[in-house]
Amino acid sequence: MKRHIVFDCDGTLVDTSQLKYSLYPGIKDLLLALAADSVLYVWTARDRRSTLRILEELGVLSLFSQICTIDDALPKPHVSGLVEMLHETDKSQVCVIGDTSNDILGAKNFGAKSIAATWNLSANALIMKEAGADYVAINPQECLNWLNQNIS
Repeated sequence: MKRHIVFDCDGTLVDTSQLKYSLYPGIKDLLLALAADSVLYVWTARDRRSTLRILEELGVLSLFSQICTIDDALPKPHVSGLVEMLHETDKSQVCVIGDTSNDILGAKNFGAKSIAATWNLSANALIMKEAGADYVAINPQECLNWLNQNIS
């Protein structure tokens, strides 16, 4: 059975704090490691056109099975985007990775596990933990380690 890993875009995959957007350090390695035995998704409050453009320019768009944007579903933490992408997927095999409490609350409302991505320096680990994050990762490698230990 494959794992289903859902990423937020801005602040989790993509560092938007600089004029030129870039992947956070370690993100591409994380995505490539997960792609071998997981289905990857993006769930973002960004619009579809710019999301696709940014992920394409950064060379990772092809790694994602589906992308749900603000154009496609109700905003987070509403679960409509997760329902749209994951349908009847076994929720024990789903993990949402994000940098805001809305990502964590959306995962909880859906019944999935969640990881607070705190490699984004503006992410607030305490708020996400209070929102119910299952794990707080300070870098993508910690994220991968937790996923390998907790979601088979």
